Amino acid sequence: MPNVESYIEGVLLIDEQQLTTSLDNDIQTNIENIAELILNIFDASSFSIVANLPSGVVELYKSGSEIAVAKEQLSDDIFNESIIEHDLKIFRVISPIILPSGLKFGWLIFERASDSQLTEKEKSILNSLQKNFVNQLVQRKKLLDKINSAKFNSTICEQNKEDETEKDRLIKKLQKMSDELDEFTSIASHDLKSPLNAIKRLLEWVYDDCKDLLPQEHLENFQLVLSRANRMQVLLEDLLSYSRINSCDSTRANISLESLYQDIEQILEVPQTVTVNIHANHEVLDIPLIPFKTVFQNLISNAIKHNNKEHSVIDISLIPSNQYYIIEIKDNGPGIDPKYFSLIFKLFQTLQSRDDVEGSGIGLCIANKLIINYGGKIEVASDGKLGSTFTIFWPKV
Repeated sequence: MPNVESYIEGVLLIDEQQLTTSLDNDIQTNIENIAELILNIFDASSFSIVANLPSGVVELYKSGSEIAVAKEQLSDDIFNESIIEHDLKIFRVISPIILPSGLKFGWLIFERASDSQLTEKEKSILNSLQKNFVNQLVQRKKLLDKINSAKFNSTICEQNKEDETEKDRLIKKLQKMSDELDEFTSIASHDLKSPLNAIKRLLEWVYDDCKDLLPQEHLENFQLVLSRANRMQVLLEDLLSYSRINSCDSTRANISLESLYQDIEQILEVPQTVTVNIHANHEVLDIPLIPFKTVFQNLISNAIKHNNKEHSVIDISLIPSNQYYIIEIKDNGPGIDPKYFSLIFKLFQTLQSRDDVEGSGIGLCIANKLIINYGGKIEVASDGKLGSTFTIFWPKV
Protein backbone atom coordinates (compact mmCIF):
# COMPACT_ATOMS: atom_id res chain seq x y z
CA MET A 1 0.00 0.00 0.00
CA PRO A 2 1.64 3.31 -1.10
CA ASN A 3 2.35 5.91 1.55
CA VAL A 4 3.45 9.53 1.38
CA GLU A 5 7.14 8.57 1.52
CA SER A 6 6.81 6.70 -1.80
CA TYR A 7 6.02 10.01 -3.53
CA ILE A 8 9.16 11.82 -2.30
CA GLU A 9 12.80 10.81 -1.94
CA GLY A 10 15.54 10.90 0.68
CA VAL A 11 13.41 11.07 3.85
CA LEU A 12 15.66 10.98 6.92
CA LEU A 13 14.73 11.10 10.62
CA ILE A 14 17.43 13.12 12.42
CA ASP A 15 15.74 12.96 15.80
CA GLU A 16 12.19 12.76 17.14
CA GLN A 17 11.49 16.41 16.34
CA GLN A 18 13.48 16.98 13.16
CA LEU A 19 12.98 15.48 9.72
CA THR A 20 14.81 16.25 6.49
CA THR A 21 13.91 15.35 2.92
CA SER A 22 15.16 16.03 -0.60
CA LEU A 23 12.65 16.26 -3.42
CA ASP A 24 12.88 15.10 -6.99
CA ASN A 25 14.06 18.05 -9.13
CA ASP A 26 10.90 18.09 -11.26
CA ILE A 27 8.63 18.19 -8.19
CA GLN A 28 10.83 20.82 -6.51
CA THR A 29 10.57 23.01 -9.61
CA ASN A 30 6.80 22.57 -9.72
CA ILE A 31 6.47 23.54 -6.04
CA GLU A 32 8.55 26.65 -6.66
CA ASN A 33 6.29 27.61 -9.57
CA ILE A 34 3.17 27.06 -7.44
CA ALA A 35 4.69 29.15 -4.64
CA GLU A 36 5.44 31.97 -7.06
CA LEU A 37 1.87 31.87 -8.40
CA ILE A 38 0.30 31.91 -4.92
CA LEU A 39 2.52 34.71 -3.65
CA ASN A 40 1.54 36.83 -6.65
CA ILE A 41 -2.11 35.86 -7.23
CA PHE A 42 -3.20 35.90 -3.59
CA ASP A 43 -0.79 38.65 -2.49
CA ALA A 44 0.48 36.20 0.15
CA SER A 45 3.30 37.08 2.53
CA SER A 46 4.29 33.45 3.17
CA PHE A 47 3.72 29.99 1.70
CA SER A 48 4.41 26.42 2.85
CA ILE A 49 3.79 22.85 1.69
CA VAL A 50 3.79 20.28 4.52
CA ALA A 51 3.94 16.48 4.04
CA ASN A 52 2.10 14.05 6.32
CA LEU A 53 4.74 11.34 6.79
CA PRO A 54 4.14 8.26 9.00
CA SER A 55 7.07 9.34 11.18
CA GLY A 56 5.91 12.95 11.51
CA VAL A 57 5.10 16.17 9.73
CA VAL A 58 7.83 17.69 7.54
CA GLU A 59 7.87 21.00 5.70
CA LEU A 60 8.82 20.33 2.07
CA TYR A 61 8.99 23.95 0.99
CA LYS A 62 8.52 27.41 2.44
CA SER A 63 8.69 30.93 1.10
CA GLY A 64 8.40 34.18 3.00
CA SER A 65 8.05 34.54 6.75
CA GLU A 66 7.72 31.54 9.09
CA ILE A 67 4.22 30.04 9.44
CA ALA A 68 3.60 28.72 12.94
CA VAL A 69 0.86 26.07 12.72
CA ALA A 70 0.07 23.70 15.58
CA LYS A 71 -0.28 19.98 14.77
CA GLU A 72 -3.88 20.12 15.97
CA GLN A 73 -4.72 22.55 13.16
CA LEU A 74 -3.47 19.99 10.61
CA SER A 75 -5.60 17.12 11.84
CA ASP A 76 -8.68 17.89 9.71
CA ASP A 77 -9.21 16.88 6.09
CA ILE A 78 -11.28 19.96 5.35
CA PHE A 79 -10.43 23.30 3.79
CA ASN A 80 -9.79 25.85 6.56
CA GLU A 81 -9.82 29.65 6.47
CA SER A 82 -9.12 31.66 9.59
CA ILE A 83 -8.20 35.14 10.87
CA ILE A 84 -5.12 35.26 13.12
CA GLU A 85 -5.19 38.17 15.57
CA HIS A 86 -1.82 39.90 15.84
CA ASP A 87 -0.79 43.53 15.70
CA LEU A 88 -2.12 43.26 12.18
CA LYS A 89 -4.81 40.79 11.23
CA ILE A 90 -3.48 37.87 9.16
CA PHE A 91 -5.66 35.70 6.95
CA ARG A 92 -4.50 32.05 6.88
CA VAL A 93 -5.55 29.27 4.48
CA ILE A 94 -4.87 25.59 5.24
CA SER A 95 -5.85 23.37 2.32
CA PRO A 96 -5.39 19.56 2.53
CA ILE A 97 -3.66 17.82 -0.41
CA ILE A 98 -5.54 14.57 -1.08
CA LEU A 99 -4.25 12.10 -3.68
CA PRO A 100 -6.67 10.24 -6.01
CA SER A 101 -6.22 7.09 -3.90
CA GLY A 102 -7.59 8.97 -0.88
CA LEU A 103 -4.15 9.19 0.74
CA LYS A 104 -3.64 12.51 2.56
CA PHE A 105 -0.29 13.76 1.23
CA GLY A 106 -0.20 16.90 3.36
CA TRP A 107 -1.30 20.54 3.38
CA LEU A 108 -0.84 23.70 1.39
CA ILE A 109 -0.66 26.73 3.70
CA PHE A 110 -0.35 30.43 3.01
CA GLU A 111 -0.93 33.71 4.86
CA ARG A 112 -1.71 37.25 3.78
CA ALA A 113 -2.53 40.52 5.47
CA SER A 114 -6.30 40.62 5.04
CA ASP A 115 -9.56 40.28 6.95
CA SER A 116 -11.65 38.74 4.13
CA GLN A 117 -12.02 35.14 3.05
CA LEU A 118 -11.25 33.78 -0.43
CA THR A 119 -13.68 34.44 -3.26
CA GLU A 120 -15.09 31.57 -5.30
CA LYS A 121 -12.76 32.45 -8.17
CA GLU A 122 -9.75 32.41 -5.82
CA LYS A 123 -10.82 29.03 -4.49
CA SER A 124 -11.09 27.76 -8.07
CA ILE A 125 -7.56 28.99 -8.83
CA LEU A 126 -6.22 27.36 -5.66
CA ASN A 127 -7.96 24.10 -6.55
CA SER A 128 -6.37 24.13 -10.03
CA LEU A 129 -2.91 24.71 -8.58
CA GLN A 130 -3.36 21.80 -6.17
CA LYS A 131 -4.60 19.51 -8.95
CA ASN A 132 -1.50 20.38 -10.97
CA PHE A 133 0.74 19.42 -8.02
CA VAL A 134 -1.18 16.19 -7.34
CA ASN A 135 -1.04 15.20 -11.03
CA GLN A 136 2.73 15.63 -11.09
CA LEU A 137 3.13 13.55 -7.91
CA VAL A 138 1.04 10.75 -9.38
CA GLN A 139 2.73 10.79 -12.79
CA ARG A 140 6.20 10.98 -11.23
CA LYS A 141 5.48 7.98 -8.98
CA LYS A 142 4.25 5.94 -11.95
CA LEU A 143 7.43 6.78 -13.84
CA LEU A 144 9.63 5.88 -10.85
CA ASP A 145 7.76 2.60 -10.39
CA LYS A 146 8.25 1.78 -14.05
CA ILE A 147 11.96 2.65 -13.93
CA ASN A 148 12.48 0.61 -10.74
CA SER A 149 10.61 -2.30 -12.27
CA ALA A 150 12.70 -2.01 -15.43
CA LYS A 151 15.93 -1.98 -13.40
CA PHE A 152 14.80 -5.02 -11.42
CA ASN A 153 13.84 -6.98 -14.54
CA SER A 154 17.11 -5.99 -16.21
CA THR A 155 19.10 -7.25 -13.21
CA ILE A 156 17.26 -10.57 -13.21
CA CYS A 157 17.89 -10.99 -16.92
CA GLU A 158 21.59 -10.21 -16.55
CA GLN A 159 21.97 -12.82 -13.82
CA ASN A 160 20.26 -15.54 -15.88
CA LYS A 161 22.03 -14.79 -19.13
CA GLU A 162 23.76 -18.00 -20.39
CA ASP A 163 24.38 -17.64 -24.14
CA GLU A 164 24.03 -15.34 -27.13
CA THR A 165 20.36 -16.24 -27.54
CA GLU A 166 19.67 -15.01 -24.00
CA LYS A 167 21.70 -11.87 -24.71
CA ASP A 168 19.63 -11.10 -27.81
CA ARG A 169 16.42 -11.59 -25.84
CA LEU A 170 17.64 -9.18 -23.17
CA ILE A 171 18.51 -6.51 -25.74
CA LYS A 172 15.03 -6.78 -27.24
CA LYS A 173 13.44 -6.53 -23.82
CA LEU A 174 15.48 -3.45 -22.90
CA GLN A 175 14.49 -1.83 -26.18
CA LYS A 176 10.85 -2.53 -25.45
CA MET A 177 11.16 -0.96 -21.99
CA SER A 178 12.85 2.08 -23.50
CA ASP A 179 9.98 2.44 -25.97
CA GLU A 180 7.45 2.13 -23.14
CA LEU A 181 9.25 4.82 -21.13
CA ASP A 182 9.24 7.13 -24.15
CA GLU A 183 5.54 6.46 -24.59
CA PHE A 184 4.90 7.14 -20.90
CA THR A 185 6.78 10.45 -21.07
CA SER A 186 4.61 11.48 -23.98
CA ILE A 187 1.39 10.52 -22.16
CA ALA A 188 2.49 12.23 -18.94
CA SER A 189 3.30 15.43 -20.80
CA HIS A 190 -0.09 15.38 -22.49
CA ASP A 191 -1.83 14.88 -19.14
CA LEU A 192 -0.01 17.87 -17.66
CA LYS A 193 -1.24 20.13 -20.46
CA SER A 194 -4.83 20.16 -19.24
CA PRO A 195 -4.25 21.59 -15.72
CA LEU A 196 -1.68 24.03 -17.12
CA ASN A 197 -4.17 25.33 -19.68
CA ALA A 198 -6.74 25.67 -16.89
CA ILE A 199 -4.29 27.71 -14.81
CA LYS A 200 -3.58 29.98 -17.78
CA ARG A 201 -7.28 30.56 -18.42
CA LEU A 202 -7.95 31.33 -14.76
CA LEU A 203 -5.07 33.79 -14.64
CA GLU A 204 -6.31 35.49 -17.80
CA TRP A 205 -9.82 35.79 -16.30
CA VAL A 206 -8.47 37.32 -13.11
CA TYR A 207 -6.29 39.68 -15.15
CA ASP A 208 -9.26 40.78 -17.30
CA ASP A 209 -11.39 41.36 -14.20
CA CYS A 210 -8.74 43.35 -12.34
CA LYS A 211 -6.69 45.16 -15.00
CA ASP A 212 -8.60 48.42 -14.47
CA LEU A 213 -8.45 48.13 -10.68
CA LEU A 214 -4.87 47.15 -9.90
CA PRO A 215 -1.81 49.40 -9.89
CA GLN A 216 0.81 48.97 -12.60
CA GLU A 217 3.13 47.01 -10.30
CA HIS A 218 0.50 44.32 -9.74
CA LEU A 219 -0.35 44.19 -13.44
CA GLU A 220 3.32 43.58 -14.17
CA ASN A 221 3.27 40.70 -11.66
CA PHE A 222 0.28 39.22 -13.50
CA GLN A 223 2.16 39.44 -16.77
CA LEU A 224 5.13 37.73 -15.11
CA VAL A 225 2.91 34.86 -13.92
CA LEU A 226 1.35 34.48 -17.38
CA SER A 227 4.84 34.49 -18.90
CA ARG A 228 5.90 31.66 -16.57
CA ALA A 229 2.77 29.68 -17.50
CA ASN A 230 3.61 30.11 -21.19
CA ARG A 231 7.16 28.97 -20.44
CA MET A 232 5.82 25.79 -18.81
CA GLN A 233 3.71 25.16 -21.92
CA VAL A 234 6.78 25.50 -24.18
CA LEU A 235 8.64 23.13 -21.88
CA LEU A 236 5.90 20.50 -22.21
CA GLU A 237 5.96 20.81 -26.01
CA ASP A 238 9.74 20.36 -26.00
CA LEU A 239 9.42 17.35 -23.72
CA LEU A 240 7.01 15.79 -26.21
CA SER A 241 9.54 16.42 -28.99
CA TYR A 242 12.24 14.79 -26.88
CA SER A 243 10.08 11.74 -26.16
CA ARG A 244 9.41 11.23 -29.89
CA ILE A 245 13.07 11.11 -30.91
CA ASN A 246 13.21 7.30 -31.12
CA SER A 247 10.12 7.21 -33.36
CA CYS A 248 11.30 9.99 -35.67
CA ASP A 249 10.62 9.45 -39.41
CA SER A 250 13.92 8.27 -40.97
CA THR A 251 12.91 8.68 -44.61
CA ARG A 252 16.00 9.67 -46.58
CA ALA A 253 16.26 12.58 -48.99
CA ASN A 254 18.86 14.24 -51.21
CA ILE A 255 19.16 17.91 -50.31
CA SER A 256 21.77 20.64 -50.02
CA LEU A 257 22.48 22.72 -46.91
CA GLU A 258 21.38 25.81 -48.83
CA SER A 259 17.97 24.31 -49.60
CA LEU A 260 17.64 22.98 -46.06
CA TYR A 261 18.30 26.43 -44.62
CA GLN A 262 15.69 27.99 -46.91
CA ASP A 263 13.16 25.50 -45.54
CA ILE A 264 13.79 26.43 -41.90
CA GLU A 265 14.47 30.16 -42.32
CA GLN A 266 10.78 31.02 -42.20
CA ILE A 267 10.17 28.70 -39.24
CA LEU A 268 12.96 30.36 -37.22
CA GLU A 269 11.86 33.88 -38.27
CA VAL A 270 15.51 34.90 -38.57
CA PRO A 271 15.85 38.61 -37.63
CA GLN A 272 17.20 41.05 -40.24
CA THR A 273 20.13 41.75 -37.92
CA VAL A 274 21.36 38.17 -38.39
CA THR A 275 23.53 37.20 -41.38
CA VAL A 276 23.80 33.51 -42.25
CA ASN A 277 26.55 32.47 -44.67
CA ILE A 278 26.57 28.94 -46.08
CA HIS A 279 29.77 27.54 -47.60
CA ALA A 280 28.76 24.20 -49.13
CA ASN A 281 28.86 24.73 -52.93
CA HIS A 282 25.32 23.31 -53.13
CA GLU A 283 26.68 19.80 -52.54
CA VAL A 284 23.83 17.30 -52.18
CA LEU A 285 23.62 15.31 -48.92
CA ASP A 286 21.95 11.88 -48.69
CA ILE A 287 20.42 12.04 -45.19
CA PRO A 288 17.34 11.06 -43.09
CA LEU A 289 15.60 14.39 -43.67
CA ILE A 290 13.52 15.03 -40.54
CA PRO A 291 16.16 14.03 -37.92
CA PHE A 292 18.93 15.96 -39.69
CA LYS A 293 16.66 18.97 -40.23
CA THR A 294 15.77 18.97 -36.52
CA VAL A 295 19.45 18.99 -35.55
CA PHE A 296 20.28 21.72 -38.09
CA GLN A 297 17.35 23.89 -36.95
CA ASN A 298 18.13 23.56 -33.24
CA LEU A 299 21.80 24.51 -33.69
CA ILE A 300 21.02 27.55 -35.83
CA SER A 301 18.27 28.62 -33.42
CA ASN A 302 20.73 28.29 -30.53
CA ALA A 303 23.32 30.43 -32.37
CA ILE A 304 20.71 33.16 -32.98
CA LYS A 305 19.08 33.08 -29.55
CA HIS A 306 22.25 33.37 -27.49
CA ASN A 307 24.08 35.95 -29.63
CA ASN A 308 24.53 39.28 -27.84
CA LYS A 309 25.94 41.25 -30.79
CA GLU A 310 24.01 44.00 -32.59
CA HIS A 311 24.79 42.25 -35.86
CA SER A 312 25.00 38.47 -35.53
CA VAL A 313 26.94 36.43 -38.07
CA ILE A 314 26.59 32.66 -38.48
CA ASP A 315 28.90 30.77 -40.85
CA ILE A 316 27.85 27.27 -41.91
CA SER A 317 30.49 25.18 -43.69
CA LEU A 318 30.54 21.67 -45.18
CA ILE A 319 33.98 20.10 -44.65
CA PRO A 320 35.13 17.38 -47.15
CA SER A 321 35.30 13.87 -45.65
CA ASN A 322 34.95 10.27 -46.89
CA GLN A 323 33.14 8.85 -43.83
CA TYR A 324 31.07 11.76 -42.54
CA TYR A 325 29.13 14.82 -43.54
CA ILE A 326 31.06 17.29 -41.39
CA ILE A 327 29.15 20.54 -40.85
CA GLU A 328 30.57 23.46 -38.87
CA ILE A 329 28.20 26.07 -37.45
CA LYS A 330 30.20 29.06 -36.24
CA ASP A 331 28.84 32.23 -34.61
CA ASN A 332 30.28 35.53 -33.38
CA GLY A 333 28.40 35.41 -30.05
CA PRO A 334 29.77 35.57 -26.49
CA GLY A 335 31.25 32.09 -26.62
CA ILE A 336 31.05 29.26 -24.09
CA ASP A 337 33.48 28.67 -21.26
CA PRO A 338 35.12 25.26 -21.90
CA LYS A 339 34.14 24.07 -18.41
CA TYR A 340 30.48 24.11 -19.55
CA PHE A 341 30.98 22.03 -22.72
CA SER A 342 29.60 18.82 -21.23
CA LEU A 343 26.79 20.66 -19.40
CA ILE A 344 25.17 22.30 -22.45
CA PHE A 345 24.08 18.96 -23.92
CA LYS A 346 22.21 17.86 -20.78
CA LEU A 347 18.43 18.04 -20.41
CA PHE A 348 16.99 21.36 -19.09
CA GLN A 349 20.43 23.02 -18.98
CA THR A 350 20.90 26.61 -20.14
CA LEU A 351 23.79 28.95 -19.33
CA GLN A 352 21.65 32.10 -19.34
CA SER A 353 18.67 33.03 -17.19
CA ARG A 354 15.36 32.09 -18.79
CA ASP A 355 14.19 35.62 -17.96
CA ASP A 356 16.93 36.92 -20.30
CA VAL A 357 16.70 34.28 -23.02
CA GLU A 358 13.51 32.25 -23.47
CA GLY A 359 14.21 28.54 -23.82
CA SER A 360 13.61 25.19 -22.18
CA GLY A 361 17.21 23.97 -22.28
CA ILE A 362 16.19 20.96 -24.40
CA GLY A 363 17.26 22.01 -27.95
CA LEU A 364 20.92 20.99 -27.76
CA CYS A 365 19.99 17.82 -25.86
CA ILE A 366 17.61 16.82 -28.67
CA ALA A 367 20.27 17.56 -31.29
CA ASN A 368 22.90 15.53 -29.43
CA LYS A 369 20.60 12.53 -28.91
CA LEU A 370 19.53 12.45 -32.56
CA ILE A 371 23.14 12.62 -33.79
CA ILE A 372 24.19 9.79 -31.44
CA ASN A 373 21.15 7.70 -32.47
CA TYR A 374 22.33 7.88 -36.10
CA GLY A 375 25.91 6.93 -35.23
CA GLY A 376 27.44 10.39 -35.30
CA LYS A 377 28.82 12.86 -32.81
CA ILE A 378 28.87 16.60 -32.09
CA GLU A 379 31.75 18.70 -30.82
CA VAL A 380 31.95 22.28 -29.54
CA ALA A 381 34.92 24.64 -29.58
CA SER A 382 35.17 28.06 -27.94
CA ASP A 383 37.47 30.16 -25.80
CA GLY A 384 34.50 31.62 -23.91
CA LYS A 385 35.00 35.06 -25.50
CA LEU A 386 35.04 35.08 -29.31
CA GLY A 387 32.08 33.01 -30.44
CA SER A 388 31.46 29.25 -30.61
CA THR A 389 31.78 26.53 -33.23
CA PHE A 390 29.56 23.43 -33.19
CA THR A 391 30.76 20.61 -35.47
CA ILE A 392 28.41 17.83 -36.59
CA PHE A 393 29.84 14.47 -37.72
CA TRP A 394 26.96 12.74 -39.53
CA PRO A 395 27.82 9.28 -40.99
CA LYS A 396 27.57 8.70 -44.74
CA VAL A 397 25.66 5.47 -45.41
